[in-house]
Amino acid sequence: MNNFKLKKHHVREASFIENREKEKKNNIEVGVEGGVLVPKDFENSKYMAVQLKLNLGSPEERFYLTLDTLSTFEIERTGKNIEIKEDDVKTLCFPVALTELRKTVKKVTEAYGMPALELPPFEEETIEE
Repeated sequence: MNNFKLKKHHVREASFIENREKEKKNNIEVGVEGGVLVPKDFENSKYMAVQLKLNLGSPEERFYLTLDTLSTFEIERTGKNIEIKEDDVKTLCFPVALTELRKTVKKVTEAYGMPALELPPFEEETIEE
């Protein structure tokens, strides 16, 4: 079995539009897409990544934010046969990447001079107590 440890989370691309002339809406649509970047050669690479793309609102609305983030995980190996299972990535890496994305949304909205936007936890996120 492999364990995955978050090594780095960063924003690859961000876009922000606030058109104050448009009417404010109470509900903002949130969309998240994700993908996994797995090394081809497990013997020489010990990292994998989760890329997430977030859309808040739309260009036609008052508020529109897009973020493209990359969370890099170190593969902590046990044993000689290295195999990354999709279920392991879903249960161990995606929740961590989504948590980091929520933190990033809060920081980015603050940086753009808005009140910090705190998204509720995503369904796929596991919250540790």
